[in-house]
Amino acid sequence: MLTEGDEVSKKQLKVVSIVGSGGLGKTTLANAVYLKLKGEFNCVAFVSVSLNPNMKMIYISLLRQFDKHTYKDINEASWSEEELRREIKTFLGHKRYLIVIDDIWDKSVWEDNIKCAFSNNEYGSRVITTTRVLNVAQEAGCLYRLQPLSVVDSKKLFYQRIYGTENKTTPAQLVEVSENILKRCGGVPLAILTIASLLSSKMGRTHTHEYWCKVHKSMGSGLDDSHDDVKKMRRILSVSYYDLPPHLKTCLLHLSVYPEDYEIKTKELIWKWVGEGFVEENSEKTLYEVRRGLLGRAH
Repeated sequence: MLTEGDEVSKKQLKVVSIVGSGGLGKTTLANAVYLKLKGEFNCVAFVSVSLNPNMKMIYISLLRQFDKHTYKDINEASWSEEELRREIKTFLGHKRYLIVIDDIWDKSVWEDNIKCAFSNNEYGSRVITTTRVLNVAQEAGCLYRLQPLSVVDSKKLFYQRIYGTENKTTPAQLVEVSENILKRCGGVPLAILTIASLLSSKMGRTHTHEYWCKVHKSMGSGLDDSHDDVKKMRRILSVSYYDLPPHLKTCLLHLSVYPEDYEIKTKELIWKWVGEGFVEENSEKTLYEVRRGLLGRAH
């Protein structure tokens, strides 16, 4: 969709909007396309908008990705939103650019804050947006509707995560329960990966079948009983969360002190955990090393 068209249309600015429910992999798909095509453009950027966007910071992020040297020390306090928008439009005026605007929730944000910042030149520029809101996608550009995975692809993803290969034969006693689990996941990649990660951590134990059945039961009716995508996905994710040991739950909940879409630096996070006392002494390792190990397990 980004590359098709005749010679005239290929020169025009084109926007493709990926739309679908939460957990389908909209951002993953947009990023894959972005990484594949970015080498064909002389100006690229990837930003997330989300539910409560800080437009100044989004504009500044765009400018810094366009030219990290020129805009390295740009000061949020000394620029208005309008000035930043004009700066972006001026910068993009004679460039062929590829920009991903991820997770747009509000049509007015696209119309009043984002779209107007782009230069509609004739250099073949492209914009990808992602949203779970249909009318936002319709307003933004050409629609690409992301669908749940098929039964076959759901199984491939599920077994790849558990066994490290999609071709491994599933033990006979786990076939039925695994199919029931996948049915509850409803073809949503995030749900499948979350549950598969949980199950893979318990493989090889004597009561594997019993545990898988317990997980299936705890998923409730999963993703096939409600129109509220957020509630459905929360139910799936909560199964994995409640299986964590208490100290990892504490570490995970500590992440809520960060704002939405904040880029969390690993070293800074670990030292905060240490400072809060979320770690026990270990005679063979430093506090930092212990916490680093827990971070790996949480991930």
